[in-house]
Amino acid sequence: MKKHIMRFMWLLIGIILVAVPASYAAEVVLYSSNPSEVLDMIRTGFEEQTGVKVSVVMMGTGSAMKRIEAEKDNPLCDVFWSGDVAVLDGSKDYFMSYKSPEAASLPAGYVEKDYRWTSSNAHVMIIMYNKSIVTESNKPLSWGDLLKPEWKDKVVMANPEKSGSAYAQVYGIYKLYGWDGLKKLIDNAKILDSSSLIYKGVAAGEYPVGITMEYAAYRYIAGGSKDVGIVYASDGSFIAPEGAAIIKNCPHPKEAQMFFDYLLSKKVEEQIFENFYRRPARPDTAEFAGLPKISEIAVMKDFDPIEANNVKKELLGKWKEIILSK
Repeated sequence: MKKHIMRFMWLLIGIILVAVPASYAAEVVLYSSNPSEVLDMIRTGFEEQTGVKVSVVMMGTGSAMKRIEAEKDNPLCDVFWSGDVAVLDGSKDYFMSYKSPEAASLPAGYVEKDYRWTSSNAHVMIIMYNKSIVTESNKPLSWGDLLKPEWKDKVVMANPEKSGSAYAQVYGIYKLYGWDGLKKLIDNAKILDSSSLIYKGVAAGEYPVGITMEYAAYRYIAGGSKDVGIVYASDGSFIAPEGAAIIKNCPHPKEAQMFFDYLLSKKVEEQIFENFYRRPARPDTAEFAGLPKISEIAVMKDFDPIEANNVKKELLGKWKEIILSK
């Protein structure tokens, strides 16, 4: 009798030992190119709200896409956030179709047609300048100004072969000024390897002018810098949406969808905007007092992220050809 009882007890203990780890196995593995402070806020908020752990692996968007492709037969990641949607569209075969209820308010073109990716925020591309080097009367007012001879060797931008935001900038200038415009830009600009080197360098006074993202420049102004200025180009600011995607056959699909909905929620997008100045993709969010409304900015109307992806190979091929011919 004792043997049967002991056998039953050991069986029960075995069941508990199997069940307990399973109850704690719920997590979301997130690959992200976003700054650590943004990720910490999102991770903490989601864990507090749901009890689901978020494991974050930081890497650049390009590196993440290569890793997701390499892991396609045995995915280790659940969600990627965030990269230019032109880049995400090129990797959409590796993403799961998921129609988040939070995406209902998004504009056309901000959600992939089969719901493989969804926009979370939108970057306004701006001209950043250092006021200790460039006077208000001499600052560039348009993208076209940056192509003029007087700005030779005074402009910095990131390498579009390595940076999704830089590629969006190159695509926008190409749409406005064609191949001739890109050639003039390359003649004038110093090309740096990382987007962060642009706004850090201009803020520090290493460079007079840089092509960068609104949020990256504005955080210096919000932090009290008197040297940083922002120009919204008169010939049309480029608004480049960035997005998130759930990985196809990911290890934690239920938790991934919960995280995805949380990330796209109005409350969270407003928190990101208020704390980090990254504009929400959702048009139903509150405005931020320190930045102009989109309706107050001259916006390039035919900036098309899907077309940007379709012409990327051709555009970057020509870009490299012009660089090598210098």
